[in-house]
Amino acid sequence: WPQWNNFKTHFITPEGRVIDLGSDYSITTSEGQSYALFFALLANDKASFDKLLEWTEVHLSEGDLSTRLPAWQWGIKQNQGQILDSNPASDSDLWIAYTLSQAAILWNERRYAVLSSVLAERIIREETAQIPNLGLTLLPGPTGFEKDSSWKLNPSYAPLFIFAQFAHLYPHSPWQTLHDNSAQLLIDTAPKGVSPDWVNYSVEKGFYHDKSTPATGSYNAIRVYLWASMMAEDAPYKNALTEQFKPFVDSIVSSGKVPLETNAVTGKTAGNAPSGFVAALLPLLAEDNASQTVTALQQQIMMDTRFTTSRYYDSVLYLFGNSALNKRFSIDKNGALTTNWSNECR
Repeated sequence: WPQWNNFKTHFITPEGRVIDLGSDYSITTSEGQSYALFFALLANDKASFDKLLEWTEVHLSEGDLSTRLPAWQWGIKQNQGQILDSNPASDSDLWIAYTLSQAAILWNERRYAVLSSVLAERIIREETAQIPNLGLTLLPGPTGFEKDSSWKLNPSYAPLFIFAQFAHLYPHSPWQTLHDNSAQLLIDTAPKGVSPDWVNYSVEKGFYHDKSTPATGSYNAIRVYLWASMMAEDAPYKNALTEQFKPFVDSIVSSGKVPLETNAVTGKTAGNAPSGFVAALLPLLAEDNASQTVTALQQQIMMDTRFTTSRYYDSVLYLFGNSALNKRFSIDKNGALTTNWSNECR
């Protein structure tokens, strides 16, 4: 997988640390580690996978992923590598636990399965809340997202296929409830067909936006459409989400452009998106049979691939979009992952 090899060359150290190039303190996030683990699995690159996992465990979980969810941000400060923000990020934790669960199956490695189950249990215990009228809901992290009976939530933190797989693997845990509640949250927070980066919720107001949490959808929300496109055609809520986001898809097809920002309240769009955004939306556009638009946008990306050597987040979105569009993997209705190399082994 040439794109994965390119990503490794430019963004991953020999020790297994994913660097957000150009950032203050040369930061590493648990998000970067989690996505790289998934790509290493897609590439059947177990050596890289184990390095990424070890670095994550040693530096973000103080040596033991089973006893501490990974800190979300680490960097070089005053010439010393250290945790810069110890609060975990639930989306990264989900992706690490999910990828471990699938690696356990595809590589027949029981150690990954044990670690995944412990992480999954910890996520339920530390990163969810019973919210009135919403029920069991994923919080963005253990602390800092509840204030005065109001909660701050992130729709892009909820890939439904991960919840579906955990409901299948751990049937005596409340993952199915979390799956169904999260699906409803995705639909209810996108009334105009576009998702916000962040949204507030309270019993009195329902879902709402304010100055600190505007209705803008951009660098976070782009993943909502990506995760939806990765769901199996017969997965629960797949059709509902496809219908919900159809206005957004239609606007891209009619304009030929992917916007940088959307507004979840008005549905309006603004700006021109970077190449990573474009790549992330290609699978959803392909599902809509918008082949001309897909081809035109692919050509647009190919004209400027400099981002693949310098922009971490665009490169991540590109790897997801590229691998999903080219069927490097598939995810069934229960959230189980099949890779093209594991298919060949059967």
